[in-house]
Formats: sequence, C-alpha cells, structure tokens
Amino acid sequence: MNSILLFLLVALGMTDSGVPYELLHAAQREEAVYELPTLNSPNALSDELQTQSYKLDAVYKQFSVKPLSMDISLKGQPRETVNLQLRKLGKPREGLTMQENTSIKEAIYKVIGKRFSLEITTKVIPLEAEAVGAVTEINETERTVLIINREGCVEGPCQFEPEAYYMKFEEDTVIRSGSGPLKFEDLKVGDWLHVWTTGAAELSYPGRMVALEVEIAEPLDETPIALTTLMKTDLKQMDKIDIRFGDGKKLEITDSEWLADISAKLQKIELVPSRDQRTYYGFLYMMEISIGDEKFKYGSSLDFNGLRYKQNLQTKEFNDDLIAKARTSMPNLLPGIQ
Repeated sequence: MNSILLFLLVALGMTDSGVPYELLHAAQREEAVYELPTLNSPNALSDELQTQSYKLDAVYKQFSVKPLSMDISLKGQPRETVNLQLRKLGKPREGLTMQENTSIKEAIYKVIGKRFSLEITTKVIPLEAEAVGAVTEINETERTVLIINREGCVEGPCQFEPEAYYMKFEEDTVIRSGSGPLKFEDLKVGDWLHVWTTGAAELSYPGRMVALEVEIAEPLDETPIALTTLMKTDLKQMDKIDIRFGDGKKLEITDSEWLADISAKLQKIELVPSRDQRTYYGFLYMMEISIGDEKFKYGSSLDFNGLRYKQNLQTKEFNDDLIAKARTSMPNLLPGIQ
C-alpha cells in the first residue's frame, strides 16, 4: 500500500526531486492530515492561501523567515505551482538549507490542509551593494532615511535628479561599520551608506526600497591626486595612442599635434577617489598610450589600481573633446551619446 501511495505522489508531482528517501516516508506517515490534491484553478488556490494567511504568518515566525513574494503559475494544465520567495530574518546573506526548505513546506501543507506543488526560493543579497549614497534625511518614526548619490554628477540633469532612494529599515535590518554592529539610532546625516535591499523599488523619485543590510563606509581622503601620479608617468613624449570605444570602434592616433594636445590636457587632471565603487559595465573609451617601450592605460571609467575616481569638469571636458575630434573621421561613433 505504501509503495502505491508513493508512486501516486511521484506521478502527480507532489514531491520534490532530490528529497531524501526518509523525508518522503515522513511525509507519507502524515498523509492522513492532508487531502489528495484537487484540480483547482489558480484563483481557487490563491483564495485558499489568502484565507489561511494568518496561519501562514505563524509558520514564517516559527522558522524566522519573511515572505517577499508569492505567485501561482500553471506548468501544464491542470496543475498549478505556488512560487514562494522567503528571506531569513537578520541573515540576508544566508539561503535556506534543503532541510529547512522541506520543513517549511511540510508546515505550509498542514496549514492549508493538503499537498500541492510548492517551490520555495530564498532571497540572498549579492556581494556588491545595490544602492549607495549620503544620508540627507532621517525619519525616526518611520525608520527611513533618504540617501542621495551625486558621485557621478558633474553637470546637467544629474545635478537636479541624482540617484536617490528612501530606504526603509526593518527591525531585523543588519547595520554595520568597521567598528562593528550598529542600530538605526546610530545613523547620522552625512553618513555614506552601502545598501543591500529586497531588490524591489517603487517607481517614484526618489525611489523607495527596503534595506536588508547597510554598511556605513569609512571616510575617504579626498585630497586631489595628479593623474600623472596615479598612472606613474609624466605623460610626455607620447608616440601613439590606440583607442577602443564602447561601441567597438577603434582609432589609432599618431598625429603629433593631437598627441601633444592630449598629453597637455591629461597632465592637468587631478582626481579624487569616489565613494561609489560599484561595478559598472560599459565605457566610453579605453586608451593605450605608448611612450617609448612602455604602455599606459587611461579610460573614461577612471579606474586605477583597483579604485575608481570621480568624474570632474576636467575629465568631462577631455571626454567631450576626444569624442568630438574622433567623430570628424568616424561620424557614427557612439550613436546616441551627445
């Protein structure tokens, strides 16, 4: 009899592949508390889940998790699958183990009163912060802060609408700094935050997001550094420059007057480290400068020795001038970029 029931459960897709044999049998021993699955419509199953939501809250509390999303999809008529995303409270970098996943499923089945196709995933924050910015407002009552990031703004529209978010802090939001864990009350206007979130943002300006983990960055030394110091060359006596643009086009510069003009402009540039060190994909251009037998790299992303530096009026004017001159011989260079 047990083998027949197990066959039926597998045939109906009511067990997850890869679940240990003893867990399957544990579920069988409790089958009396469940109904066999019925061919409900997604709306019917959704109604059942909504009706039992207060009981599901007790399950989430029992396992110290919080739901982020739930939807029902049809994977071939007439079977529906519930897709549930959870996060571990206070542990945004940890996913659910297989055992935890199975235990939560069994608890949910008990609440609903029957087994059904259920897929549980865990929200785990990425290695790199999803939003950064300086704290400009703090609302202690709502536990929110407004962060604004002007690191990439030199002039133009970005100055008026820079990257900005209202960050909601949950009771379990992890807050840390180099000195250790902190509380919401420790935040101050002017703090630079690296923020990891649930991944969802309201389409407004400023946007609104929920913070799962926050790091207060240590202050940076903002003393300007000469580009020649960062590149470890005086940038004089250039023989050739090979440029690869972001759209794949290439350009070789050997004209002595153009080389001298580029050399003079680059020698005047001074840079300040950026507090926004997130990885950005894409670039306007990358230059390889040949001086004698040595080669040096300078690119629009301003990355040197593993550290990014802020754009400023000097770098912007250099970029604009370089692209304008290159377009005299390559009219379709970087289409869509002014």
